[in-house]
Amino acid sequence: DTNTYFGDPATLPDDAEYVTTAPWVTYPYARGHIHATGPSIDDEYDFTTGWLLDENDIDLRSHIWGYKTQRAIARRMEIFRGELALGHPKFANTSSAAVIEVAEGPVTDSIEYSIEDDAAIIQYVRENIGTSRHPLGTCKMAPRENRGVVDPSLNVYGVSGLKVADLSVPSQQVAANTYNAALLVGEKAAEIIITELGL
Repeated sequence: DTNTYFGDPATLPDDAEYVTTAPWVTYPYARGHIHATGPSIDDEYDFTTGWLLDENDIDLRSHIWGYKTQRAIARRMEIFRGELALGHPKFANTSSAAVIEVAEGPVTDSIEYSIEDDAAIIQYVRENIGTSRHPLGTCKMAPRENRGVVDPSLNVYGVSGLKVADLSVPSQQVAANTYNAALLVGEKAAEIIITELGL
């Protein structure tokens, strides 16, 4: 049995066997923020993910392209036997993009997406977007005027004696599992602190 379904398995029939594909935008253009609003730890914070808010909709267009491309590939796979409707946008039943719930094998016909289909994909992306497992950069190292939080020595701007030494300091996503990057940030932080303390 094969079941690599990313959703809630309770929504599947007992004998279901599924493979899931999902696009990720590895280097998003949109930027969110999180800011303290007062001196107390109990003060509300100002937070927005920024998802899909980039000026030219590059992230949204990347998700649309990713959805269409992965779907075309999945439908051509030898194991293809249909699509699970709840994992797709709500296309009109008369659309060439309508979900094929049961198939005898691969479907090689290209899908011609209409303006209405694209609107359904956009709505689906907006309603279902989420983070991958390695978000970072909430305290990025950059000049303060460029929305930076820490300087090259990991000091937090405007706060004396506070450094940040984790994956909140990279200014953009890394193209790998973040474990090694976290080790490098920690090693560099240790080197900086040892030098500053004269050890």
